[in-house]
Amino acid sequence: MMDIFDKHAPIGEEVYGSSGDMKKTQYMLQLLGTPWDANTLKCIIAAAEQGMELHSGYLDVLNNEQDTESYRSIFEFGTYPGMKELDYNLAGASGILAFINARGLGYSLTPKNVNEAATQDYWVDLAITEATPSVNTLVQEKIVKPMVDASYSQDTKAVDEAKSNLGPILDLLDKQMIGNQYIIGKYTFADVHWTALIHLLVLSDCSDLVQSHSQINRWYSALATRKSNCGQSIVSFSLLPNIEDIKQKKLSSVKIDDF
Repeated sequence: MMDIFDKHAPIGEEVYGSSGDMKKTQYMLQLLGTPWDANTLKCIIAAAEQGMELHSGYLDVLNNEQDTESYRSIFEFGTYPGMKELDYNLAGASGILAFINARGLGYSLTPKNVNEAATQDYWVDLAITEATPSVNTLVQEKIVKPMVDASYSQDTKAVDEAKSNLGPILDLLDKQMIGNQYIIGKYTFADVHWTALIHLLVLSDCSDLVQSHSQINRWYSALATRKSNCGQSIVSFSLLPNIEDIKQKKLSSVKIDDF
C-alpha cells in the first residue's frame, strides 16, 4: 500500500534497496517538508554533507496536509519535516539531523572536543530560539502570504520588528566569525542551522542584513562553492531553493554519484 512518502516521491526515481541494489549510503532516505521551512532545508544540507542520498517531497502545509490522516497515521502530532528509511520513520529536524549524522559517510558534524561541541550548541540554540522566529516572520510576510494571496498587503510593522530583532543577533554572529572560516572554526551543525536561516533571509529580500555584516557575507558567499563534508563533489548549497523553486513548491533531492 502506497504511503504519503511514496505518494510524494519524485517521479521516475528509484528508492534504493527496493530492488535489492544498494550504494554505500544504504537505503534511500525519503523526506517530506517545504522549501520555505528552515528545518526542511537543514535536513537537505546535512544529507548532502554526509553523503546520504535523499528523495525530497513537498508536504502541502498550505492546505494542512500535515494534519491529514495519511500523515498523522505516521506522525501523530503532525510534526514536519518527516523522514522515512524503509520501515523507520522520524519527524522533526533535531532527530533527523542526528540520524543523518550517525548514518552518513563524513566526519561527525558535532565536534568531539567538548569546548567546540558546547560552542556549537550555543550557536545552534541561538539560531533556533532567537533568530528563527524573526526569520519565519519575514518568510511569511515577504514570500508565503503573497504567494497564497497576490493582493496581500505586507505587515510592515511585523517586518520592521523582525529585522530589528535580528540585528543584534547577526552582529554577534558576525563578531564570532572574525578569524574563523566557519562559525566555530570547523564546519559543524552550527553552519547547517545558520545556512538555512541566512538563505531564507536572502530569499525574503533581506540581503541587506547579510551584506551589512562582512564576516557573515564572506562565509555565506564561500558556501556556494564548498564541497561536502563527506568527500563527494556535491555542493550542499546548490540544493537550496531559489524563489522560483519556492513558488513552484519544489525541493531538491540529494544524489551521490562519485563513489
